[in-house]
Amino acid sequence: MLLRKLVSGLFSSIILSLGLLLMSSWNSEEPGLIITVLFFSLFGNYIYGVPVSFLSEFLTKSLTKSRVYVAGFIYMFFAYLTMYMIEGFAFFSIICAVLFYLIDEGIKVVKDTPTDKSKKLQFLKLLVVIPFTALAIWGVNVQTSTTTSTTTSNDEETNTIYLIPEGYEGSLVVLYNVQNEKSIAKEDEFFMIPLSVEKLPTLKRTDIEEYALFQTSSEKRYGIVTDKYFYVNEQGNRSEIEASCIHHERSRSSDNGTVYEVLQVTNSICGQEFQLSGKERFAAQAREVLKYWGHHF
Repeated sequence: MLLRKLVSGLFSSIILSLGLLLMSSWNSEEPGLIITVLFFSLFGNYIYGVPVSFLSEFLTKSLTKSRVYVAGFIYMFFAYLTMYMIEGFAFFSIICAVLFYLIDEGIKVVKDTPTDKSKKLQFLKLLVVIPFTALAIWGVNVQTSTTTSTTTSNDEETNTIYLIPEGYEGSLVVLYNVQNEKSIAKEDEFFMIPLSVEKLPTLKRTDIEEYALFQTSSEKRYGIVTDKYFYVNEQGNRSEIEASCIHHERSRSSDNGTVYEVLQVTNSICGQEFQLSGKERFAAQAREVLKYWGHHF
């Protein structure tokens, strides 16, 4: 049984990593990114997924006809609980849990079901995990929205302008509450965030070596979002960036009191998909940037 669980964890991690690889259009210069995704998904599957799978086996061992349904619920329930540990990344946990469940139960069907007709019926039963998956994703969305809304004040507006060097595509990292840095300057009623493009040594010779950064001693502003985004050329001329070209990650705090905000910007793949999901390649870049500056993302 342990071997089956380990195989299920391995293949679910590989499938997730390859799926993200295809969706993100990574190129041959960035093999480290796919390895990173594979490593963390394997870690999660073996440290969390395998024990949950054994727990499911224990809780459903006395069941017969309803076993696969209860097992599917258990997998998705514990995948949803990761929301309280890894927040928005719980979506990846849910995907891994679905794959783990289908592979693990699929192997069991092949080994334990005698006839082809019975196998087809058992495989169809495994699809019960789909509504449980939809419910878990909905729960994560609701929890994320609720958490975000509690940090939003109805009385204040964020009124922040982000100034981005013209043509830049990638992650935008803003560090707040940084000692010995300047406070945020104002232009009329707006607070100005002039980002500068720098090179990250750990991503040298990749096409995401350059990243955009701004550090300030000021606190991050919360409230009704009224932010604007502009590309700025060498002459200081600004051109406004459409909302569909910006993706927002959630702001977080470090142990040392620093608050960091991560966004993504593009000028080539603007659209609803980018605005909602961003690009994993840029997210990986942001993680490297925050790691370089002593934070975790």
